[in-house]
Amino acid sequence: MKISISFDFFGSSELQKTVDFSDYCVIVIDVLRASATICTLLDLCDKIYITGSIEKAEHIENSIKIGERNAKKIEGFDFGNSPVELTVNKNLIKEHFENGGNIVLTTTNGTRVLENIVSDHILIGSITNAKSVAKKAYKLAKENNKGIMLVPVHRKGNFAIEDFIGAGIIADYIFKEYDEKIPDEKFEEVIPARMLTKSDWVRKIFESNSGKNLKELGYFEDLIFCTSKNTQKSVGIFDKKSGSISSF
Repeated sequence: MKISISFDFFGSSELQKTVDFSDYCVIVIDVLRASATICTLLDLCDKIYITGSIEKAEHIENSIKIGERNAKKIEGFDFGNSPVELTVNKNLIKEHFENGGNIVLTTTNGTRVLENIVSDHILIGSITNAKSVAKKAYKLAKENNKGIMLVPVHRKGNFAIEDFIGAGIIADYIFKEYDEKIPDEKFEEVIPARMLTKSDWVRKIFESNSGKNLKELGYFEDLIFCTSKNTQKSVGIFDKKSGSISSF
């Protein structure tokens, strides 16, 4: 089974380009904060709608609207892209969904990347659900005779070390699923990401551009939440036709 890491959404001016990963089970990784937010929502409801467009989000009827642009809550939306804020308001969100309401999320990077990937199997990965998403991705890839593609979403074409670290953590758990020891040189593409996980990676994320931005905006608790390894078991799978993510 081939395990690779994508750089397609890093360093590209074509932020809306479509990338074909048909031969892979894909894990999309947006550590700060969309992936953890999605996992949080899936603990409360079976399905959420995602879109890269504020306008589309505004037109989904009877919905709780969640979203950010450049980490700031979108004006007129119910909540920002904050797993801590959503956890505090979990009863309200759960009640709304159980009464037939919709939940919609739009973010600067994560939702955009999801919409621009071609694959039959697109999972949501984070540091918070690293072990769970690795297990499910490995099983899914093996059953469908596919490889696994780790996709860090980065920041509007700029490198985001937190997503690269997240890919390394998830890769470590994927390798633990193998029945036999696999030589590192067989998976050269993921070695740099895995090496970062041997360092003080939490500090690197806190001191990253995204981390500093969140601290300045008052989201320090979200940083702690999103760097807490394996605190969530929910794994989302993206359905491109409906534009929704469901529990997998």
